[in-house]
Amino acid sequence: MAIAKVFLFFLWAVVLPFLTGSFWSLTCNKKENKPGILLLACFYGVFIEFALFECLAIPMVFLRCSLQQLSFAWLILSLLCAAFSLYKTLSSARFLSVFHEKLEGAHQRFTPLLGVVLLCVFLQAACVTFSQHIDDDDAFYVATAVTAVETDTLMEYNPYTGNLYQNIPTRYVLSAWPLYLAALSTLCAGLHPTLIAHLLLPGLIVLFAYLIYALIARDLFADDHHKQDLFLLFVVLILSFSGFSVYSSGVFLFTRGWQGKALVAAIIQPALFYLCRRAMKDAEGKAAWFQLFCAVTSACMFSSMGVVLSILPVAVYTVVYGFEQKKWQYLPCSLLACSSAVVCGVVYLVL
Repeated sequence: MAIAKVFLFFLWAVVLPFLTGSFWSLTCNKKENKPGILLLACFYGVFIEFALFECLAIPMVFLRCSLQQLSFAWLILSLLCAAFSLYKTLSSARFLSVFHEKLEGAHQRFTPLLGVVLLCVFLQAACVTFSQHIDDDDAFYVATAVTAVETDTLMEYNPYTGNLYQNIPTRYVLSAWPLYLAALSTLCAGLHPTLIAHLLLPGLIVLFAYLIYALIARDLFADDHHKQDLFLLFVVLILSFSGFSVYSSGVFLFTRGWQGKALVAAIIQPALFYLCRRAMKDAEGKAAWFQLFCAVTSACMFSSMGVVLSILPVAVYTVVYGFEQKKWQYLPCSLLACSSAVVCGVVYLVL
């Protein structure tokens, strides 16, 4: 039974996002075929799933819906998105040709340096999976997920006391990450949220963070695989020796990867860097701006700090690229990409 629950977790957390992102990886590679199509499928799919959950969770929290209603609504919409994406992908002859080309060139891409990088990454993922770090913030974040599962409600009970909230918890109500953990628990036949947060999720977060860095390397050094591998090795070293502060992105990634505010530092910031570069280089057209919107919405889902910490980087990149390329038409696109964060910020001020 436990194996079946773990299988369901990987089905909803890994396979479903990959299928959802497969169509977008093709759409965003029409002009350039340099980024890995499989990496992009995972990258885009994860953020689409997160953004979809946030857009469903916030109104359902205020409508006092149950956790089961949220969980199955998200699952049904996710399955529809994945089915559509899979249909469009398999009906594309280009996907089959690109996939065959990638398989044929895989052995040529592998180098001893890349092997060292992959070994380090998987060792780090294994370390955070089989080691345990106890953080005081779990008393709220993980407890909120457990409370939602036990009561089948959405942020109606205070996880510290077990009593009903007298007032809306304005600092947390717009960030649905604990509810995502609770939804996974519900959809995995009762797999405990604490096991998801501390055992299954941290390793996946580490792998996903390095996937983002791999895409950045491919974008910066498109025609030089050796430089890409050196870049990833440098990232491994920087993150491995980032214990100089409890607020560094490496410490957040390795010790608190199941908490929303840690994900803002560990995956949102590098993801925004990559997506802003791709969008403002006009490498992927409108699809890149949609993916940027999904990443910003995911930042809002992770933490209330993500509202500000997603708008600021996009604003900075817009100004820099606007001056560099004299293309201020990026401004309305950036505003639309940040619209979910702006709405969350306004709602927070109103509440």
